[in-house]
Amino acid sequence: MKKIFILFLLFCIIPSKNVFSQEEAKKHPILTDKFRFEIGLFMPSKTVKIGADGSNPEGNIDFGNSFKFNDSEITPLFSFNWRFAKKWNLSAEYFNVINAQKAELQEDIVWDDITFKKGSFVRAGFEFNLYRIFIGRSFSQGLKHEFGAGLGVHAFNNNAFIEGEIAINEEETSFERRNVKALIPLPNIGIWYYYTPSPKWALIAKVDWFSITIDKYSGGLWNISTGIKYQIFRNVGIGIDYRYFDINARVNNSNWEGNFDMSFQGPLFLIHANF
Repeated sequence: MKKIFILFLLFCIIPSKNVFSQEEAKKHPILTDKFRFEIGLFMPSKTVKIGADGSNPEGNIDFGNSFKFNDSEITPLFSFNWRFAKKWNLSAEYFNVINAQKAELQEDIVWDDITFKKGSFVRAGFEFNLYRIFIGRSFSQGLKHEFGAGLGVHAFNNNAFIEGEIAINEEETSFERRNVKALIPLPNIGIWYYYTPSPKWALIAKVDWFSITIDKYSGGLWNISTGIKYQIFRNVGIGIDYRYFDINARVNNSNWEGNFDMSFQGPLFLIHANF
């Protein structure tokens, strides 16, 4: 009798394992795998408006128009996702944009309390780094979908400068370089949705948003992503996303009293490894 009971348990357990493994095999890896690493080429068009004039908070300088920056460029983007529990995951992302250009000014501009005159040649540039950390929980999971939400932090490292000759009086000029920089953390809430019509294909949508005032910083952001992924092999895939970032902030500290308004949007071509 004891042997029959053991055989009966084995008969129940073994098929259940097979059913589970078959069900897992039918799922896209984005719904099941513990780790996913992505590297991509982001090709955004951009709008960059920066102000460093504490007396005129609305006096942003359009760097693209004033200094003839390229409308778009190619920059690397890196991301990582760790599904550390069945319903929980931790993700991180990074990209940066750097520009510098020399141009003849078409109008006077005020930057960090000095005035660069119309007709003068100046050089200007900026560096923008975005760091994103996000922890989320899945609220709905199925064979072909996942929906979740969570909390995160976007940290923006901004560094901008303008340099050139300024008029001291009618006869004298002086070379000036003024640089502003700040690391600005903004918390956010976010949601995501994955739909996988087959184990090879996945459609994704993500939205991050927040608007808040923290100590010396105030600002808001939108971070929106939609895309499609194709699993070439079990542990390797490719994808294309369309990304939209919109960030604005007011800064009031010793390194920078001013504000900025930036947007980056365009296609992102990705390759990922998952396991």
